[in-house]
Amino acid sequence: MQKNKKENKYEGKAIIHIDGDSFFASCEIALNPKLKGKPVVTGHERGIASAMSKEAKALGIYRGMPVFKIKQLYPQVVVVASNFQTYGTFAERMYSIVRRYTDLVSEYSIDECFADITGLDKLYNKPYEEIAKNIKNDLHRELGITFSVGLAPTKVLAKIASKWQKPNGLTIIFKEKIDEFLKNLGIGNVWGIGPETATLLRSLGVNTAFDLTQKEEKWVDIHLSKPFNATWHELRGIQVNQVINNDGELQKSIQKTRSFSPATSDRAFLLSQLSKNVEGACSRARDYKLSSKRIYYFLKTNTFTYKRFEIPLTNPSNIPSLIMNEIKNTFDNIYDARNKYRATGVTLAELSPVSLVQEDLFGQFWASKKWQNLFKTIDKLDRRFGSHSVILGESLKAFRRNGEKIKLEKSLRIPYIGEVV
Repeated sequence: MQKNKKENKYEGKAIIHIDGDSFFASCEIALNPKLKGKPVVTGHERGIASAMSKEAKALGIYRGMPVFKIKQLYPQVVVVASNFQTYGTFAERMYSIVRRYTDLVSEYSIDECFADITGLDKLYNKPYEEIAKNIKNDLHRELGITFSVGLAPTKVLAKIASKWQKPNGLTIIFKEKIDEFLKNLGIGNVWGIGPETATLLRSLGVNTAFDLTQKEEKWVDIHLSKPFNATWHELRGIQVNQVINNDGELQKSIQKTRSFSPATSDRAFLLSQLSKNVEGACSRARDYKLSSKRIYYFLKTNTFTYKRFEIPLTNPSNIPSLIMNEIKNTFDNIYDARNKYRATGVTLAELSPVSLVQEDLFGQFWASKKWQNLFKTIDKLDRRFGSHSVILGESLKAFRRNGEKIKLEKSLRIPYIGEVV
């Protein structure tokens, strides 16, 4: 499928997606070379496997597998406690290495990032394939971890490419070869298309990513929500989602996550957990006087599978009511009632000073300004009476499940936009 670079000259936008292989386990091995070549599993502190080296995967060990069962069946496996602070340090070093080549690096998660290397072929007098290979080699040499890299004209295609050959792969999707890749890619494996949307598309005769690209734009707008218009364009090789640097003097991003037990498929409870995360992240953003232009949120199943969704905001915001409204409108793209979930998370990305938010022509800026004034008052109440003195109605279930019912009886409650109270 992938031709020799002499036969295919890469042209157009050049976006790479970098994905750490078995990242947590690989970090442990990099820190302790004696573990190299051995089956390594992280997650001892929770009693279930959270990450596995390739040797552990080869034995049949999977995420969520009980540690006692692993030790019983595979006594040769090394099980270690997770060290998220260390993994975060490796992630920062990963981002730093990639930024030696380009300033346009977008940190997507602790083991993933996108980079725009468009134009570097002329700067370095090297083809894009060689530049991507150099970045990959630098990461491996300096961190002791292998990475899978995808090079393509758009973020969605680059994400597809990085997963094409794992581990330690480098896959290039040339513009003229896009269709060949998409014909072999199930619609449910496209970044951002969740189980509910995939089921809907299959019912409409769209079984592969290629099938979706063959639909007219009007058809996409009729049958799918607005974010999928961008996905449709990107699958066709037309960049819509820009790679925007989220490093610098400002806070890079603000993330709030929460695990809970037992795992649940309760839709209302999961939204409530997300709401609580959004409130916490937005409160910190307001402390820093920052607003977010792009939101990421995820659900994590009890088998450690992540489903993420990305929301670009028309106007930067740090107002939880506005952000929750966007999350509720897109939630069914990643939620599947057949799964049980054990964690949720929210990231506020592309942060900028509140003072730089521009007025718009349709009044959204002034509507947001009114919410800003309200939350300034809420922040004052929290500082005086303690955090969560006032909460979103949407967060109520999360607080009660976490044993904070007594505190809530003395708290005020405000609805999210569109809630009937």
